[in-house]
Amino acid sequence: MCGRTACTLAPDVICRACTYKNGTSGEYQQPTWQDHPPSSDGTTPYTYYPSANIAPTRFTPVMYKTSNASSSNNNTQQNNQESSTNKIVVQPMMFGMIPVYHKGEAKSHGLSTNNARIEGILDSRLYKPVLNKRQLCVIVAQGFYEWKTVGATSGAKKQPYLIFAHQDANVKVADATSWTNGKWSPAKGWTGPKILKMAGLYDVWTSPKGDKVYSYTIITMASNKTMSWLHDRMPAILESNEQVMGWLNASLEMDTKELLSILKPATALEWYMVDSKVGNSRCRDMDCMEPIDPKKGSKGSSFMDKWLKKPDKRKKDDDEFATPAQQPKLEK
Repeated sequence: MCGRTACTLAPDVICRACTYKNGTSGEYQQPTWQDHPPSSDGTTPYTYYPSANIAPTRFTPVMYKTSNASSSNNNTQQNNQESSTNKIVVQPMMFGMIPVYHKGEAKSHGLSTNNARIEGILDSRLYKPVLNKRQLCVIVAQGFYEWKTVGATSGAKKQPYLIFAHQDANVKVADATSWTNGKWSPAKGWTGPKILKMAGLYDVWTSPKGDKVYSYTIITMASNKTMSWLHDRMPAILESNEQVMGWLNASLEMDTKELLSILKPATALEWYMVDSKVGNSRCRDMDCMEPIDPKKGSKGSSFMDKWLKKPDKRKKDDDEFATPAQQPKLEK
């Protein structure tokens, strides 16, 4: 499953890292960065804030295809040379899908909707209608966190790991300079670190005051041998351009089961241990995604970290839960 991600990248870097081939030109293209539509009264920032520790209810970069991308576009990244229709964009969306029937503040529905199990997606009252409308997206991040239970039951602890796409030799996914120094060209595309791409569904919810709020869920599946040592669930990770384009370009006429067959358990993944402070969703330290020495282990939670943790009061629905999750306030 996937309840915590990391993305410290600037919008222009994200767009370059999300390069793709679409069509017969043979050249690479970049998606366009598109800001989330603003709130009607200007008081609610539906904004992406780069962070090494992103929990549900925060806004993160999401790649999707829109037939009217320019209608609410306040972007400064005009890199995509496609027509104004069927445009691929990257836009901030809220982590955790808002149920269409919800009344109230966007983050107050109380359900855990950050993950959707692929096995039950066709039976879900929340996710099936969205899937049938082909509201498909790709959540992008430097990586996601997962926790492994270590030790006997009585004294067990959870050790967090950062999981990310397989990188070329000497490339450090947490190193900002590796990303900012990455090169892009129409002929070669992006030559910097590989960004992680996870298949998801998105929806657009209308708030009581008329705001259009975009939100998403990450599709999960049973872990393969690559990930089963860590957890029995894993995100549906898209490893190739063909998978990404097949997912985003799916038509209404395409058989839904055939569409879902695009999603396979990924194998080209890497991981390392990180400090246990990442378990506190209020921790904004940029070194949350830095590797730690496995022999030394985590530094351990401070008294303040423990004090900041609060019980998860979200209600359980028929889909999947995030592991250490707490609804944080948006950073300002």
